[in-house]
Amino acid sequence: MKRKLGDLTGRIGDSLDIPKDLSYRESVLTLTGSREVFIENYKCIRKYQDTCILLLSKENKIQIEGTKLMIVYYTDVEMKITGNICRILFL
Repeated sequence: MKRKLGDLTGRIGDSLDIPKDLSYRESVLTLTGSREVFIENYKCIRKYQDTCILLLSKENKIQIEGTKLMIVYYTDVEMKITGNICRILFL
């Protein structure tokens, strides 16, 4: 039932030209080179190491791999990760 309500909300947002990150509550990742990433609409931090950060989002897991990774700041809505980012996976 919850899934159907989310799909309906998303379709209504599509018809009103509301951005998908708002209507579907999708995560938004903004990369600046391979040195930093801003992440919006995540749920929680599951793993935090200097080589791997694993986040939960609404639909999947987001794994950021690299070296010297550090969460510079985070709120309940967004976060900034810096370091040498080698790979981003959606699991």
